[in-house]
Amino acid sequence: MPGYGVQRVAVVLRRGSRLGKYRLDRRIGRGGYAEVWKARDTVEDVGVALKVAYPSAVEEWGRKVIELEARIAGRLHHPGIVAVRNADWIDGRFVMAIELARTQLSRYVGAKRSGQVALEVVRQIAAGLAHAHERRVMHRDVKPDNILIFEDGRAALADFGASRFAADMTRTYTDAGTLGYMAPEQAYGRARLASDVFSLGLIAHELLTGKLPTWPFEWPFPGHERFEVKVPEPVRPVLRKAAQFDPRKRYPDAQVFYKAFERALQRAAETPAKRRARRRPRKKALAPSPLAVQAAAFRRTQGKELGMSFSCRRCDGPVSEAMRCCPWCGSKDNSFRELSRFPLVCPECEKGVRPEWGYCPWCYRGRFQGNGRRPPHDARAVRRCGRRGCEGQLRRFMSYCPLCKWKPRRPWSTPGLPDRCPKCRWGTHHGYFRFCPWCGRREARAGHFR
Repeated sequence: MPGYGVQRVAVVLRRGSRLGKYRLDRRIGRGGYAEVWKARDTVEDVGVALKVAYPSAVEEWGRKVIELEARIAGRLHHPGIVAVRNADWIDGRFVMAIELARTQLSRYVGAKRSGQVALEVVRQIAAGLAHAHERRVMHRDVKPDNILIFEDGRAALADFGASRFAADMTRTYTDAGTLGYMAPEQAYGRARLASDVFSLGLIAHELLTGKLPTWPFEWPFPGHERFEVKVPEPVRPVLRKAAQFDPRKRYPDAQVFYKAFERALQRAAETPAKRRARRRPRKKALAPSPLAVQAAAFRRTQGKELGMSFSCRRCDGPVSEAMRCCPWCGSKDNSFRELSRFPLVCPECEKGVRPEWGYCPWCYRGRFQGNGRRPPHDARAVRRCGRRGCEGQLRRFMSYCPLCKWKPRRPWSTPGLPDRCPKCRWGTHHGYFRFCPWCGRREARAGHFR
């Protein structure tokens, strides 16, 4: 009923304004019927995410529809589902306070870099979805933007605004879902519990391979080689069945999928290491691409100077831990969690750090509590921090001082990198690199690995 119960809105949403006991900090997202703000609960003194419905949405759909998400979420209590702390009408606006997350899955590079982290995210979301399906609740819009990652690494499913109770499976719904992650039958308005399983199956493949399966969803999906490398053998058929085109060949709901997924992970953990590491018949070697030959030549001549002793996960080209991007394919998904020679790893960029540091020298977001000790002398350091009073030591190509987060003003370079990137001004090599390894800018005559 348009306009039912809607009051005149007097509060303008902006930083510092108040909605009841909540003080707004900054807008962190917009949706189809609401916007999301990072806010502070001034009574409990905790951070929350406020979902504030648009007045136009309330007028169009009415209070009952707008309040539906809060009523559905009130029935669901599980670590894999984002908890609703409060829901109320404040100053004429419908406000829902939920847990404040660190980021969305679509922006969480940890799951894209590590197959183990990706499988754990899928497991947690499958558990939450199974809890919802047990209560006959369809989510109907499972996608990376609706999966939140918290500071402790927990993944949880959010935004049940498109949900429906699955008591009547014959009814046709056409007002929910996101193209790209929507099940085929859902696109025709015949959503069922298995549709949520299909969406989660697509997300799993996208995380593990970097490629989102598309129509006609025929196996093997694009990036199957990376899928086989990252996924243990017992888990592969489970993820394949979850993304079956025909819903009759798919898991009927997330409860069945979650149990099968858990059993497969358990079998993978119990598989002896020797069996997993057995050799396969060697395939006939293919002739290397011109770019692969060029990358190998650069590694032989300049690789030692730049520390390019690692290989890109995407193209196998030589990279160093200091590089933000692969200079051959532009990938930003390389992880050094298990490769770094540093004693610790930054949780944001997964590059090595020392326990004495309070900041990550490779990325902006990396901030942590150091042990308070003075860092030992670094024989590989080539500069001192430019901030007065700071004793930070900077290795070549560090973006920040690891003690005070000071940003070097003088661009980095080496004799092996005779050119300058037009964007960041750091050293590069136009004769070899296809991308700037420090800012990701693509060269005009960039090539591709084939």
